[in-house]
Formats: sequence, C-alpha cells, structure tokens
Amino acid sequence: MNSGWTLPEKAFQWIENNIPFGSNIIELGSGHGSIRLSKNYNLWSVEHDEQWLNISSSNYIHAEIVEFSKDGIEGRWYNPKKITDSLPSEYSLLIIDGPPSTIGREGILANLDIFNWDCFVLIDDTHRSNDKRVANEIMLQKSLNELSFTEYFEPANVNREFVVLSSSKVIL
Repeated sequence: MNSGWTLPEKAFQWIENNIPFGSNIIELGSGHGSIRLSKNYNLWSVEHDEQWLNISSSNYIHAEIVEFSKDGIEGRWYNPKKITDSLPSEYSLLIIDGPPSTIGREGILANLDIFNWDCFVLIDDTHRSNDKRVANEIMLQKSLNELSFTEYFEPANVNREFVVLSSSKVIL
C-alpha cells in the first residue's frame, strides 16, 4: 500500500498488466511513483516543481506554471512550449496526475493538441469533482471509452478514484 500521495496501487497494477515493459509513458506530475514506473518503462515526466525533478531515471521536462487564455479557457498550467518539443513521437500511456489541485488540471483542455490520444490515458484523482470534469471533457472531445477504478486510501480516509480512457471499445 502507498504511504503517500502517489498513484493508487490499483493504477500501478493496471499499468504493469496492460502496458508492455519498455514502452514509452508520459506523466504529467512527477513523484515517488515515477521511481517505480521508470524501472520498467521509458518515462517522460512533466513537472513544474524543482523539488520533484530528477528523483527517478525519467526524462524530465521542467515546465513552469504559466497563465494562459486559449479557446475560451483561462487559468494556470504547465508551459506548453516546454512540453511540445520534448515528448517522444509515440507513447503507450499518458498519465494525468498533475499539476496539483491547488493549480488545477483544467489547462490540459486548452492544450489537447499537444498530446497523442491514440494511447491509453490514466487520469488520477477523479474522486475530486474538478478532475472528474476534466476526465469527462477529454473523453467527450476525443471520443474515448472509460473504465473507472476505486481504491480506499487509509491515511486520508478517502476512496481514491482514477479512470483509464482509450479509443478502443475494450479496456482491460
């Protein structure tokens, strides 16, 4: 069981059972889970907070948080210019686990064009209404199918939720 705010154990199990070792993975938000992922995958970690850079063998992309206004959406999100040229051309999984809730993840909705959506997408923290709304909007805009997971997180006494989205009709 996780002792901190890392991906739920069920999320790691899903990844390890469905994404072949050696595959490329992109994660928005880095943390202790990056250490586990980088052992078996080629990992690219988009991170704004310098204290979380280089804690694993991931390929880190330091993208500071910037103000944006695009397509009628305003807010704060990772600097998209830092991300665009740094991602691999192909990846099997996109993990949306950042920025933290104090900043919000809505900025991805104004930057959907940065990412390849022909892969699995894991969105953590969908027990929070804003993160669930972001997941629903991505699912609708990109015509993806959803599979939801719940895991009890004892230290915070909360049922944590995450979703896996895919263009495939069947999600394992």
